[in-house]
Parts: sequence; C-alpha cells; structure tokens
Amino acid sequence: MKLYVEGEAGRAVCHRDGLVTTHFRYRDVPFDDGHGSAPDILVGVCDVCGDVLTIPPQSTPAIRAARERATVSLEAQLPALYLETLDLAAYRINPQLSTDFRKALLSYYLHGAAAEKEAGAGLLADWQAFRDSFPGAEKQSPRKRLSLKISPFLAGEMEMLMVATALNRTDLIKSLVGRIHREVVAPAKPRVLPALQRFAGAAA
Repeated sequence: MKLYVEGEAGRAVCHRDGLVTTHFRYRDVPFDDGHGSAPDILVGVCDVCGDVLTIPPQSTPAIRAARERATVSLEAQLPALYLETLDLAAYRINPQLSTDFRKALLSYYLHGAAAEKEAGAGLLADWQAFRDSFPGAEKQSPRKRLSLKISPFLAGEMEMLMVATALNRTDLIKSLVGRIHREVVAPAKPRVLPALQRFAGAAA
C-alpha cells in the first residue's frame, strides 16, 4: 500500500473539469452532511479548481476520529415501554430492522418536528395520548438507558424544540415516541409507512 506525501502529483476525475492532475495538500475536509470538518488532512486537490478529489487511505483514520469527536452524545433513562415502542415501530417498518434503527427513527421524527411551521406543535398532546393509552405502564416499566450519537445539527434542532415546547430532553424524547406510536404503531394502515420504508432502505 502506497504512502502519499505532500506535493506528490496524481490524476483524478473532477466533477467540474473532467480528468485533471492533482497534488496532495493538507486541507480541512468537510463532512458529507455539511456540518463540521476534519482539520489539516492530506488529500488530493484538483490543480484546476482546488476542490478535494481524493482521500488516501492514510487519511481515513484521522477523518473518522474527527467525525466521532463532532458527534453529540444523547443520553436518557426511559421506561422500557418507550424503547419497546421504538422497536415495535421499527419492526412494523421492516421486520429485519434491529435496535440500531432507534437512532434513525428518532432523528427522522426530531427533524420533522423541528421543520414544522410551529416547531413541535402537538408533541405534548402526542405524549399525553400515549400515556393515556397505557395507564400506569410508565411507572411499572423498568427503566432502560437510551444512548445515541447525533450530529451537531440534530443536537441544535433538539435544543430549539426544547425551547419551543418547554420540555426537557427526556420528556421531548418521550413526546417523539408518542408521535411515533400515533403515526406508526397504532393505526391499522399507517399513512406514513411507505415513506418510512423508503427512509429505512436508505438509512440501512
């Protein structure tokens, strides 16, 4: 396996300029989701437009480490009923999905709630309706830990929703689960199911 050094020449296909020559330079490399970057990474740079075209294998661990540092930890202690609701929703979307889909599903609903004209409108009602459907179950369920890593962008949306709804982080997550129950688990024929099945296929 080749070790590349700064200033070394190469060739690559540029989306702007076609087949071009490149030189390896140290650059800040933006993450794919557009939020954050890995600083001072050796990459192949287009000699025509200056875009980053290639990333040598030796730079991959540093990019991965920077991405992991850029994520935000989301921790909550929840009654098992809430986690089981997430898992049942995932099963209904696709029986092959595992508990790993909890993060994607919560992120999908978090982003959707934040994008509403009145951010988070109805979340509190969804949570209340969920509790009314299972009276006493929340207190009887053992508590389990939910631990996720989310992007800084999603963390910002969560903070915004917490302000808009006056809910703390744990109660906001419970409210999102209430909405997931209302839209995915409870209906005989969920209208959102086709969109979520497409999302699950893309997120897998």
